[in-house]
Formats: sequence, structure tokens, C-alpha cells
Amino acid sequence: MESRKSTRFAVQLPLWLSETERAEGGTILNISREGCMVTVEQVATPPAYVHLDMELWEGQEPVHVELAAVRWSSDTRVGLEFIKLTPEQRDRLSSFMGMLERSSSL
Repeated sequence: MESRKSTRFAVQLPLWLSETERAEGGTILNISREGCMVTVEQVATPPAYVHLDMELWEGQEPVHVELAAVRWSSDTRVGLEFIKLTPEQRDRLSSFMGMLERSSSL
């Protein structure tokens, strides 16, 4: 079994996923620095690439992932790997992950 590069954290956060112009709402079920598992109605099957807007903090602008790869899919769940984020968006994601890591070690 392949080990993960970074720890995944269970969450329930809103996101918007799009393969084309139309965005679909969903929920992030777990997240790491490299990717996330989400639940959505219209599941993209690999190989596919999507755009994501993740609402990691309530009341703040969503973190935008310019490109994510669909690595696996099931009935309503999709595993995504983050491929392309701007440095600013990567910093925002890193800050959120740091907060999760600190809170899990308490």
C-alpha cells in the first residue's frame, strides 16, 4: 500500500467544482496539502481535470485551484490532486493546513 505524502484532515467545507463553464457545488470531506476528497452530484471520472473554489474560511474569499486532477471516483465521491495554484493561493491553503495541524496536536 502506498503511503500518503501528507496528513489528511476530516472536514466538511463547501466547494465549487467545474470541468467547463458550469460550476457545481459540493462538500470537501477530507483535505491535505496535495489534494482532497469531495462529494458532488455529477462525478467526473479519471482522467479528467477540474477547477476548484474551496471555502476554507467562512466569510473570506475561496481558495482557487486553477487545475486539479481527478485521481479516482465512485458514486458521489471524487479524489482530487492539486496540480496548479498561484503562489498566493498556495500560501492560503498552507496557512489553513497549518491551522489544522496545530489544532490536531492539542
